[in-house]
Amino acid sequence: MRPLAPLLCLALAAPAFAQAEEPKEIPITVPTPIPVGFLVAWKPTLLSVRVDSGAGSQFGSDKVQLLRGLFRWTTTLFDEQLMARAEIEGGQFESDTQGTNIGSNGADFTIRLLGGTATRISPGFTITASAGPITRYQWGTRPQTGAPRVGFFGVTTNIELEYRLAPLITISGYLEGALTPLPYAAQRNLGDLSDASEIRLRLQVSLDVSPRAAADVGYDFTRWHSSFSGSNVLDPTRGPNQALLLEAREHAITFGVRWKP
Repeated sequence: MRPLAPLLCLALAAPAFAQAEEPKEIPITVPTPIPVGFLVAWKPTLLSVRVDSGAGSQFGSDKVQLLRGLFRWTTTLFDEQLMARAEIEGGQFESDTQGTNIGSNGADFTIRLLGGTATRISPGFTITASAGPITRYQWGTRPQTGAPRVGFFGVTTNIELEYRLAPLITISGYLEGALTPLPYAAQRNLGDLSDASEIRLRLQVSLDVSPRAAADVGYDFTRWHSSFSGSNVLDPTRGPNQALLLEAREHAITFGVRWKP
């Protein structure tokens, strides 16, 4: 019996040793790649406006607009699985009147309500995509020489590529396209809207100045295009039987500050 005693002790102690050697699982919290927080930016812009009746450009203007800005709020939904974003930008929208009824002397604003997600492809490289409704409205401060009063509503989609070059420096590229076929609150002599669209491109460099704040500097290009039929804006003495093509190009430098919760 004595030779069996050590074996019996080892058999009884084996479960205890096995239980002691099992590694403990420690959950690791992975931060969401969605860029939550607030952004406030100043956007000095070179505004280029072109007007065409179908027979060649009849109006052109290039002016610097200093009083333009952007505000953006981004958060998460469904346990940080989806992104929700609200954005408004706009401000001064002026161009040479040149004695016509189309030169702008007013303002505009654009609102985007977006939903999407972000995916971390590799350490430092993130792709963010979203879509949602978009609206833009412009108006003039004087009826005789102000911007045409017109609003557009539609749907936009976008994608952003972001890469962290260094612990504090990130570069990103952004591309957006929108169709805005629904006009509202438009002045009557514009005629009937045939089509309207928007395209936007942004290149940006971000510097983390603290764990909860970053400074952004970037270049934004935005093109708004719309066409109308049955218009007499360019020549009010004629009947409403003219075509009208409107195009606004915005070349902006963005200086922004982002706060992260």
